[in-house]
Amino acid sequence: MSRRKNKVKVVWRKLGKEKAWGQATIGENLIEIDPRLGAKRQLEVLCHEQGHLTFPDKPEAEIDRLGKDLAALLWAQNYRKVVLAPNAKPPRIS
Repeated sequence: MSRRKNKVKVVWRKLGKEKAWGQATIGENLIEIDPRLGAKRQLEVLCHEQGHLTFPDKPEAEIDRLGKDLAALLWAQNYRKVVLAPNAKPPRIS
């Protein structure tokens, strides 16, 4: 049996005022990430914040471990964010 969830919206904005690398708003399925982070840290924070949305009752320590472990696995498998120049066409994947 599959449950359809609302799509998660990811917003990249500076979070200096919030003093955070990322934050998740559970009721809105919203993740905000500071774009000034390095690529590996962005992946870790994205995994961490998704952990909060998926498991809202889990303690912060467990979510922190989940984010780090999942990001390390994906990074080791060469998952990376591809940054394209403005108006560039994405590569064709067949």
